[in-house]
Amino acid sequence: MKNFSRFFIFRTISLIPTVLGVLVITFLLSHVIPGNPALILIGPEVNGAELKVLENELGLNKPLYVQFYIYLAQLIHFNLGYSYILGHPVSYEIDNRFPVSFELAVATMVIGLPLGILLGIFAALRSNTYADHVTRVGSLLGISLPVFWIEIVFILVFFSELHVAPAPLGQLSPTLTPPPRITGMMILDSLLTGNITDFLNSLWHIILPAVSLSLAIIATLSRVVRSSMLDVLNKDYIRTAFAIGFPRNILINKYALKNALLPAITVAAILTGGLMGGVVLTESVFSWPGLGLYAVNAIEELDYPSVMGVVLVSGLLYVIVNFVADILYGYIDPRIRY
Repeated sequence: MKNFSRFFIFRTISLIPTVLGVLVITFLLSHVIPGNPALILIGPEVNGAELKVLENELGLNKPLYVQFYIYLAQLIHFNLGYSYILGHPVSYEIDNRFPVSFELAVATMVIGLPLGILLGIFAALRSNTYADHVTRVGSLLGISLPVFWIEIVFILVFFSELHVAPAPLGQLSPTLTPPPRITGMMILDSLLTGNITDFLNSLWHIILPAVSLSLAIIATLSRVVRSSMLDVLNKDYIRTAFAIGFPRNILINKYALKNALLPAITVAAILTGGLMGGVVLTESVFSWPGLGLYAVNAIEELDYPSVMGVVLVSGLLYVIVNFVADILYGYIDPRIRY
């Protein structure tokens, strides 16, 4: 327990400079791009004096290091600033939009993780057979094809041609009234309020973006699991166990799979962190009102506080997800000691 506590503290401290580095890089990149947020707010037909007054109010005329210091000082007090364009606190926007992205991420992982692991095991147990070749080609296509292109094709096929999918206009059909906000997740709020119509409609809307996103996850994860599973199955102790007649199902599920899952956990953690941070292209294609769409609009309007807020949330999510992955390492593989 003492060793684990030391590991916990070390990992927590070591992640602080990582998050700080992400903030510094994003802050600098967001400020060197062309454009003036004050000019966007006040409009092109303005004199220089009014523009300078607004720049002074926004702190845009101060050196970058001073602006970054002010941002960090506000961050310590849990103040993420105000959106230049929307006029709301950034924390308010993130609070409203994060559950939307989280719901989409959970639906994607519920589809992608089990199928990716099962396909990887299926291909490994049938190595160099026709089924293995088909699985490998399919996973290669899933990794190679751009996700946004797959999503557009899905919309054209299932919405425009077959009419079995809803219009890509968000979480709910425009004709329906959203349920009262409890968690911010449309599916869960519909269940909690007993609104079956909204529940079924929100499920209908989330299927296409979740399936589109899950294809890349299934492809990536299946290749990792297949490679790792083949490596474990070729170990001497596994081959010996097979030779002496050890039950195949127990050997694969209890021993081989646990050892093969370690690399898959790392990949799954990275994929999950990216999803929960808001998938920009997917939310833009489907008009999904989450963090990704919020980030796109903020970048287009040079809304620096909003961009920094999304980056901070994404960085913290990566920290949390990768820390959970470290804990799972120790649970799955008892040889790991801290």
